[in-house]
Amino acid sequence: MISSIVPENGGGMTVSKYLSRAFPLLPGFCVRNALKKKDVRINGARISRDEIVRAGDEISVYTEKKYEPKPLSVVFEDEALVSFIKPAGLPVDVDQDGIGEDTVLTRLRTVYENAYLAHRLDTGTEGVMLAAKTKDMENKLLEAFKNHKVAKIYRALAIGQMPKRTQSLKAYLTKKSTASRVFVEDISAPGSKVIETAYKVIKEKNASGVCLSDLEVRIFTGRTHQIRAHLAHIGRPLLGDDKYGNRAVNKKLNETNICLKCQKMMISGAEGLEQYDGMWFEGAEEEWKILR
Repeated sequence: MISSIVPENGGGMTVSKYLSRAFPLLPGFCVRNALKKKDVRINGARISRDEIVRAGDEISVYTEKKYEPKPLSVVFEDEALVSFIKPAGLPVDVDQDGIGEDTVLTRLRTVYENAYLAHRLDTGTEGVMLAAKTKDMENKLLEAFKNHKVAKIYRALAIGQMPKRTQSLKAYLTKKSTASRVFVEDISAPGSKVIETAYKVIKEKNASGVCLSDLEVRIFTGRTHQIRAHLAHIGRPLLGDDKYGNRAVNKKLNETNICLKCQKMMISGAEGLEQYDGMWFEGAEEEWKILR
């Protein structure tokens, strides 16, 4: 069983929509089947329709255990720090309305009660993250990320052949509060911030008439949607990215997940983190399914 109490700003939507936001990795058919079987309860009362929820409502759903939130896959931990793999589609924390029963932070805190997040990954991005088990470690990690003392290596699958085998790109990114996306230009604009993205082609393959480029990507600035928006700007969007990419190709290749993952991270030269200097925190190197 999974359950959630609707936060103050989370009411006014159907129970199915609320659950899709509170438990983003719960398949939609689970909710539909639960409603059909009257296995959804609001404040203890069984419901059979997609009813509207209100702030303070307690929602319970009886579903198979395999669909309940699972512990994160840990790749390293000691008494102060833990490195783990974030699944694609799982947000790091609650959304703008305070909705988020299943997030990276809630999963962490089921195991480490006082866990703290020191950085973020986009909801659609999977891969390696670092978190602190103590407040002191949180402060040290925050400083390390702020001062660019953490190197991040990503893997990305782009649509099209890259202009060069290796290339370092520089542009300017603008984030507008009125839009749910960022904008990249070759020249500076009011409010824009410089971005630097470097890539190396690992492999190229033709899939159903579409050239795909498997890339190793490194970013020297950590901006919102940087890799996705920067590669789209040069005409090489990521497979599965409907926001910045090619929806027709995504549909043709039946790819609904953004093909981007943080492969590994390394702390280097960070004050107070000398014991981790030069250590790589990394996940398993798995080839993209479509390239196998």
